[in-house]
Amino acid sequence: MDIQFILVIITFLAAVGFILYTFVFKSMLENKKRSLGTLDGGKTKCGNNDCGCH
Repeated sequence: MDIQFILVIITFLAAVGFILYTFVFKSMLENKKRSLGTLDGGKTKCGNNDCGCH
C-alpha cells in the first residue's frame, strides 16, 4: 500500500468521526443536559400546576 493512500484513509475516517460527533453524539448529550424550562431549573415550589405564585 502506498503511504498517500493510508493518509487519505486516515483523513477520511477523521472527517467522518468529526461529523458523527458534531451532529449525532453532541446533540444526544445536549438533550440530556437541558433543564425542564423553568427559571429555577425545574425546582418550582408550587408543584407541577401553575398556581400563579411566581
